[in-house]
Amino acid sequence: MLEIPQDPRLFSILLSWIKVHGEYVIVEKLIKMASTFSFKSHPEIVWISAVAAFAGHYGITKWSRWIQKQKNVVYLYPREITLSSVRLKGSISYLKEARFILPEGSLRVRERDVFSQEELIKKNLQYRNRYIYGACWRADIITAIQQGMKSPSEIMKKIQCSYEPAYRVFKEYRLGTL
Repeated sequence: MLEIPQDPRLFSILLSWIKVHGEYVIVEKLIKMASTFSFKSHPEIVWISAVAAFAGHYGITKWSRWIQKQKNVVYLYPREITLSSVRLKGSISYLKEARFILPEGSLRVRERDVFSQEELIKKNLQYRNRYIYGACWRADIITAIQQGMKSPSEIMKKIQCSYEPAYRVFKEYRLGTL
């Protein structure tokens, strides 16, 4: 998300990915990782709220609680270009509700621009586990174990979860594979 302001085309690709795979994102984990950034030194972080507004609009409700209405209007693309385009076409309503301004028609969300669920399940172990177990810490802990992590402490550090679930799932997984 930090690269989007430098290349706004990435936003369309990200939204295409969210439309196809948004149910399999552990949004709380994303927010936890993003919270390590300061809003003042990394203004790009507001893109998460814009993504949440998009996901909420498309019925991926797990994202809805992360939509943050901005204090001031945020122009997602350069202000001057955005204003002239908005005068001609209007702005995207579901983003405007959260005080993000983006011209109508400026996003190209196409599902065929990203891997399908079937393709990603074949290529990515973490995604496969999220598909099987649901988008939860358990899926990521099991992925870490399958990738060779040898202890709950190692898992906790790698995936940034607390020790208790890492220990519990590690113990359950090992017991289940005896």
